Amino acid sequence: MKQFQFLLLLIPFCSMAQENKSMQMPMGKESGMRKSTTYDYPLQPVQTKPGMAYMGKRVEYDLYITDTMVNFTGKHRHAIAINGQIPAPILEFTEGDTAIIHVHNMMKMETSIHWHGILLPNKEDGVPYLTTSPVEPGETYTFTFPLIQSGTYWYHSHTMLQEQSGLYGSIVIHPAQPEPNLKEYLLLLSDWTDENPHQVLRYLKRGGEWYAIKKGALQSYGEAIAAGSFKDKLKQEWQRMPAMDVSDVYYNKFLMNGQEKNYFKDAKPGEIIRLRIINGSASSYFTLQYGMSYMRLIAADGINVTPVSVSKLEIATAETYDVLITVPETGAEELRATSWDVVGFSSGYFGNGPIMNAPDIPRLDYFKMMREMGSMNMNGMKMDDMDMKNMDMREMKMPSDTIPTKKDMDMSNMDGMSMGNMQGMDMAMPGEFNYNMLRALHPTTLDSTLKPREIKLTLTGNMLRYVWSFDFKTLSTADKILIRKGERVRFVLTNNTMMRHPLHLHGHFFRFINAQGEYSPLKHTFDIKPMETVTIEFEANEEKDWFFHCHILYHMMAGMARIVSYEGSEQNEFAKTGYRKLKKEDNILYPWYDLSVHSQGAWLSGNISNNKMALEFEGRASWKGDYETETHLLRYLDKKQYLAFYIGYDYRKNKTLPLANKPNSKDNRRVFDAGFYYLLPMLIRSEWRIDHTGRLRLQLERRDLPLSNNFFFDFRVNTDKEYNVAARYMIAKSFSISTNYDSDYKWGIGLTWHY
Repeated sequence: MKQFQFLLLLIPFCSMAQENKSMQMPMGKESGMRKSTTYDYPLQPVQTKPGMAYMGKRVEYDLYITDTMVNFTGKHRHAIAINGQIPAPILEFTEGDTAIIHVHNMMKMETSIHWHGILLPNKEDGVPYLTTSPVEPGETYTFTFPLIQSGTYWYHSHTMLQEQSGLYGSIVIHPAQPEPNLKEYLLLLSDWTDENPHQVLRYLKRGGEWYAIKKGALQSYGEAIAAGSFKDKLKQEWQRMPAMDVSDVYYNKFLMNGQEKNYFKDAKPGEIIRLRIINGSASSYFTLQYGMSYMRLIAADGINVTPVSVSKLEIATAETYDVLITVPETGAEELRATSWDVVGFSSGYFGNGPIMNAPDIPRLDYFKMMREMGSMNMNGMKMDDMDMKNMDMREMKMPSDTIPTKKDMDMSNMDGMSMGNMQGMDMAMPGEFNYNMLRALHPTTLDSTLKPREIKLTLTGNMLRYVWSFDFKTLSTADKILIRKGERVRFVLTNNTMMRHPLHLHGHFFRFINAQGEYSPLKHTFDIKPMETVTIEFEANEEKDWFFHCHILYHMMAGMARIVSYEGSEQNEFAKTGYRKLKKEDNILYPWYDLSVHSQGAWLSGNISNNKMALEFEGRASWKGDYETETHLLRYLDKKQYLAFYIGYDYRKNKTLPLANKPNSKDNRRVFDAGFYYLLPMLIRSEWRIDHTGRLRLQLERRDLPLSNNFFFDFRVNTDKEYNVAARYMIAKSFSISTNYDSDYKWGIGLTWHY
């Protein structure tokens, strides 16, 4: 019983003395008893001057970044490794040390390293073309910075999509003062796709359906009818909303320390151990469960918090949490990390003998999510009571926490007790984690005499075109967020999208304003739910420019990022060019096409698109020698990108059709045209155009109407009395069996290739 009390009351500070930094190394060495370390809030900035010498022990690492091949799924795929391993080596320091890290780029492309959550000089932050020069091929860049904090952190590439390919690792900074003597393990969670990450983003840009098909998340009309949700599906499409989803990408594997399963057999029965858990995924949230037991959360984003017990812990992308668990007296208990879309999970098993698995999480009820989303007030209603994940986000009352006494800390007479054997105890059982449970150890309030500079930002996006932004402006078009040193800065953020976003501010910790009031926790990364408004505030105690962005890698690369700039600070070489190279990243051109080869002819549609512009091509040809082409250059005009103006050229030569010899007819046409597209309810695209001869045309088109999980329907009709209906059954990401009936070319069947 005493050990159980200790588990509930143990102060939230543990230590690590890891020596072997291999990819699978648990934080298993024990250290002597240490006194707890806390911070005086707010955290102080890193004050450095040119040429000043850093104090403390110099700790050096050499990181060699190389291309490599991996096999996580039975297929060999390209990846990026550091010192030959994925994840990268654990970097271990003690508060007060000076980190000296030599990054050797052995690849044929540039790279970078960002030290996530570490407070350091601006030039060491590692964002290429913003704070730090990229590490060029064959070159070495040495990062040098003092460590003024302790806790669990991580590092990753900030160059394009390299993080998804394996360029990420862990950082552990021990406090300068001693801590309780506990065994530790580090668990780095990640996601893996066999696809090239650039192809993943291109596929998201084209609005492909295969990822949803693989996850069972398509929400077709056939499935809606079977689920009794036909009216909800109609309402959703009437509002021009795409299908609900909680994750954009279909991942082949979810990993913990680079493996699906990890066994920690040196964990002893009844032992209380500390887990340092990092979500180093590119775009996945995870739900953590420890068998049928619970976890004692003791630190968030590297900073100690008031301990709280939870049965489930949801960890957003790029967050870190430290928890305490008890190894069962018999057997091994599973710590399971389930992806938020419930597609897969990875596991760690603590102990020896028969395995006690964590419970399965039910698959998502997408139609229930659709119904609740459709019933929301889309003009600002919060999602506190919305069931987004089968779907309880409501706050749950937790057992109260008491302050540990010296008697509670007396372990001399403890006779091990497993967290899994608690039946009959008179206590409230823990519930699921939510942010309002995070409570700082000390008040975190900022200087109340300073009037805060309030900055309101709205998270915006277009799922149909996969463009993500703040206030409908991507990084490439947005101005800096200007602040002044010494100010109290408050960000009020409203998520106006249907996705969750983990937001990260470089170079700062901020108060995440929650129900704890003056004890609101300090964080560097936080999750914001759909239609939710969140307030964070911080002391502007740095200089120069820092990155603020969504940490879902594909959202950031699609534009959801801003630069927070200290007015009057010295500008670096990148600021003087307006961060031209950095801002190119979200406005890259992405191509895609569909080619249908049928028994009566061939159809080709292609698109090259960036954030605001698109070049579209359509070509049709019969085996009799008839052919038609239309080429349009579009410019999207409105914030939601429903409206686009275009100019183009229409060329037709249908030799065998009735009007083949009539100039400027639908079968014999060479005209320049102009017009606009407008997206109507039900996701129907309307086209209004006039050609240079004065001929008008109205066209209505709907593509990719989902009838079942793999079966889609298309139609097109216009005032030239042309129409086309088509259907296809997807059998692979790039391959469909298809059929169509065209008013001119008649019926045919064949195959469609998707790129």
